[in-house]
Amino acid sequence: MKKYFMALFAMLLFHSQAQAALDYGLELGVRQQNGDAYGPVSTESRTGFQGGAFVHLPLEGNVAHFRTGLLYTQRPLQTRSDSTGTEIDWNLDYLDIPIAVLFKPHEKFGVYFGFIASINISSSCSGSPDCRVDSIDTPAFPMVFGATFKFNPTWGLHFYLDANNSNVARGLADYKSVGLNAMISLD
Repeated sequence: MKKYFMALFAMLLFHSQAQAALDYGLELGVRQQNGDAYGPVSTESRTGFQGGAFVHLPLEGNVAHFRTGLLYTQRPLQTRSDSTGTEIDWNLDYLDIPIAVLFKPHEKFGVYFGFIASINISSSCSGSPDCRVDSIDTPAFPMVFGATFKFNPTWGLHFYLDANNSNVARGLADYKSVGLNAMISLD
């Protein structure tokens, strides 16, 4: 499967370079994360961090782009037992690879949709000596919708919503987030 994605990525990269220059760079920002937990517990949203590199590969006609990259993403959540009041902080860190189609009708604006290949790289919990992060569903493929805005050729913003409507780990599910990243283009 990995060989297939790498071959597809290389093919798109070499095909698109013949048509137009790439748009690539770095992004860094924060995200508000929420989710559900099974059992008699309440959940509280938490703020996480996201940062990494992005690439926009122009497709035929240069209006549509293949949007990908490599991002470190934190997906934290807090649960509180309704019966005991015990609070547990869940910290799940991922390596995210966006796979989306970006429509850029103008160089300074674009909207995209697709999914994220999200691979868990770290997990922990705190707040109770009995807490354990078990049965992490990785890789996960949350859906993503977003927009990019450029103030000038170098600086811009990336706003996104993502949703994983399935199990994340034992007792945790349906993670949803909203995020805002600052972008710097290096092309």
